[in-house]
Amino acid sequence: MNAVETMLYALVWVIAIVNFICFFYVILKMFQNNDVGLALISLLLTPCSGLGMLIVFIAGWAYVVRYDTFRFMAFWSLLSFSQLLFAIAYVLLEIQQHGQLPMIAGAD
Repeated sequence: MNAVETMLYALVWVIAIVNFICFFYVILKMFQNNDVGLALISLLLTPCSGLGMLIVFIAGWAYVVRYDTFRFMAFWSLLSFSQLLFAIAYVLLEIQQHGQLPMIAGAD
């Protein structure tokens, strides 16, 4: 793995951590605005299927006025989009360098 691939890989993971922090911030806003059911369902579905994060993202935009998070949701949207672009760039670099994606350790 060369320096550019390593940098892109690290950048995707750093942005993922910030995305996760944004997720918990919107969950906190849900609890503060008495949307306890939506927050609990999202928290339950996140480790089970990953859909909880999508639900929180959509609900964050749907209730942007109630939660007063317009700038925050715009930031989170931009962050998510940039993570997607960096991940695509990483995958394309891997394909270009090796002709295929690297195998995951332990996969047969």
